Amino acid sequence: MNKKNKWLKRAVLLIVVLLAIGVISFASYVLQYDKQLLTYQESLSKLPEVKKVLEISQYNGEEQYYVAKVQLTSGKDYYYFIKDNTVKLSCETKDLMTKKQVEEKVANVIDQGVIKHYYLGVYGETPIYEVLVTNDKGDFYVILDAKTSEVLLQFKAK
Repeated sequence: MNKKNKWLKRAVLLIVVLLAIGVISFASYVLQYDKQLLTYQESLSKLPEVKKVLEISQYNGEEQYYVAKVQLTSGKDYYYFIKDNTVKLSCETKDLMTKKQVEEKVANVIDQGVIKHYYLGVYGETPIYEVLVTNDKGDFYVILDAKTSEVLLQFKAK
């Protein structure tokens, strides 16, 4: 009877240790991700034309880059698309579609779809919105030109 309890205690201890390792690994990943974004945010705020960094996010698709919404000293808000530590493209926020316009456009493209998420990104020299929509027929991606609202690509997710 004593041996059964010993093995049970060891098994429970092993499970607790494995769970703790998993939580620590996940926390480390999350903190490292935030640290990267904070580093980019700090670098951007040091640019002479930038008054304040309003938002920053990382995109990991075929290419990895950052999208930052900044307020310039002129008072205008811009999106900076940053790849390899260089601003590859910048657009004034008023030149791009709003969240409401994205929702309306996607509603016209996918019947009775619910937007799961959308990301502002860049394809070549074109700012885009990558939108994931779900309905009773499945999940669909809609890629919109963020300036003209033209549907560049639409396909069903696997």
